[in-house]
Amino acid sequence: MVVVYRDIKALYNKVDSQGSYVDVDFGTRRVKAEIRNGYIILGGRYPVDLKRRLKDNLCYLLKKDGPLPIAFFSSSTNRFYKLIPTRDWPSVAIGSVPMHRIKGISPKEDTENKIKLINPKGMVLDTCMGLGYTAIMASLVSRKVYTFELDENIYFIARLNPLSQVLFEGDNNIVVRKGDISRLIRKFKDGFFDCIIHDPPTFKLAPVLYSQKFYRELQRVLKIGGRFFHYTPLYGIKRGQFFPAKIKKNLAETGFKIISFSPDKGGILCQKEARKL
Repeated sequence: MVVVYRDIKALYNKVDSQGSYVDVDFGTRRVKAEIRNGYIILGGRYPVDLKRRLKDNLCYLLKKDGPLPIAFFSSSTNRFYKLIPTRDWPSVAIGSVPMHRIKGISPKEDTENKIKLINPKGMVLDTCMGLGYTAIMASLVSRKVYTFELDENIYFIARLNPLSQVLFEGDNNIVVRKGDISRLIRKFKDGFFDCIIHDPPTFKLAPVLYSQKFYRELQRVLKIGGRFFHYTPLYGIKRGQFFPAKIKKNLAETGFKIISFSPDKGGILCQKEARKL
């Protein structure tokens, strides 16, 4: 079970010897909370020290010896990872950078906006799994979704995140692959996908996923008439740069037809057209 500080904080002045109830796993479960010897006991087995104040910017995995922050440093990538709470679904941060838009919007709202815009169907490619929200939501309206994750640390956090568990259930239409999509995409036949959703990490973390070489592969595996959504980070605007313009230029030069750019939905919607003779 996973908890956040705001849920525990709400218990401090209301739990008595008779117990109360608290939301865990981001509102998907409720468990009984009781006070015993200076501890709040959640679900009859997980203690939280009443003298300990959890940090409000972290998510905690409940363990028998107390809450464990879902945050760690990876020597393999030389980066710090953490699962962070938002007003609804949690996000994952690498260093200080959240992998979802969380200013003025939530991960849940952002995902819903993307799915509504692209209207996925048939065979769907979600290039970068992350916590899997896009793949999960796309799977509800599609025949099958393929999603890929290169970073073992992100995959590990997804396994801990209660809202990502649908990804790992056997009886669903989501195919999860661990590995580099820029390489593994070569295994798919031409025109294999009806729809592609490309929501990569920042350019600094994964420049190859913003390259024309990769865009050409995306176009190859997309059916004629298929729709393609590309997340577009807006960093650099204050310095007079406009990164989406560079992405649009590269996509157009690769042969995609630009349908729309929607800053409020975080990306560019494209379509693959038949080649002109």
